[in-house]
Amino acid sequence: MNIEDDFRDLAPLDPERDSARWERMVAGVMAAAGPELARRESLPQPGMLMLLGDWLRPTVSTAALLAAAAAAFLFTTETGAPTASGSDLADALGYPTAVADWMDDGQTPTVEALVTALEGDAR
Repeated sequence: MNIEDDFRDLAPLDPERDSARWERMVAGVMAAAGPELARRESLPQPGMLMLLGDWLRPTVSTAALLAAAAAAFLFTTETGAPTASGSDLADALGYPTAVADWMDDGQTPTVEALVTALEGDAR
């Protein structure tokens, strides 16, 4: 089956083509939907808490699934895995070793030391 066999002519749905026919079609749809619209209008409107309550079950189940996945991850990983040192991270990120040392020690460098470390002695 190709696309040309399945093509539907949608020109009769153009409201500008025959406006009187379009209005009759809209009126017919509204008349057919009238009883259902009236029934829905008579129902009490849910409050904000009811709308939020509808999300309670999917939210709790998603949270439980994420907690189970996190627990499975934590129990299956090695506890003695080596951690990367500051200088290894500095090399990987392209920072000078002095910057990594400052970050490891929690020091605040002076502006001059920071400029020297990042730009080097090339001025």
